[in-house]
Amino acid sequence: MVLIANKPCSFGGQKFYIGDKIPANLVADARLQEKLGVLTVTSDIKMAGEGQPGTFYTQEQVDKMLEEAINEAVNNTVMEMEQKQDVLQAAEEQQELYAGTVLVGVGGKVSGDNGQVTVIPATPEEIQQVFSIMQMNAEDGSKEIAGVTSENVLVLLHAADSRKTIKNAAKEQAGKLQHTDVPDTDVPDTDADTGCNNIAGSNTGEDSA
Repeated sequence: MVLIANKPCSFGGQKFYIGDKIPANLVADARLQEKLGVLTVTSDIKMAGEGQPGTFYTQEQVDKMLEEAINEAVNNTVMEMEQKQDVLQAAEEQQELYAGTVLVGVGGKVSGDNGQVTVIPATPEEIQQVFSIMQMNAEDGSKEIAGVTSENVLVLLHAADSRKTIKNAAKEQAGKLQHTDVPDTDVPDTDADTGCNNIAGSNTGEDSA
């Protein structure tokens, strides 16, 4: 604690003038003298300077700065906790949204690092239906697609099956469901529809379209 004289005064037989430091041990009741306006009680904290004596803060200023610093720290902590809570909540909601599904990446032609991949959340039943149709010949597969009501199945078929008949059937069925075309996944069509997927040896390789 530092005492600064506000007016000429005398303590312990010593005279002090405005701005002089008064040794604290010479003043019996510094707070009373401060109330009387004789001196100012300050904390021994200096403002940043270039090695020169700084300006002293009053105790009131120090208390205010401490209060502001504490409030700022508390506010920052609360804000950080709220942000973390939002992230956790979003993750939980996404987990609930995709519960029981398998995320399948569907991409088009990849050019360097610019290839885009769309993630399709398909259920095990939808994936099983996709593979079942891919194992059929083109004619039977097209007939089966006409009864598909899952857009996920149609998108996966359009992306994964290279046969033109299957791709067109999937695209047409998707258009019926949503009145829009399925985005082209840039899977190259075969020159002839005979270039089909041979899965588990059950695909006949015939495509009459």
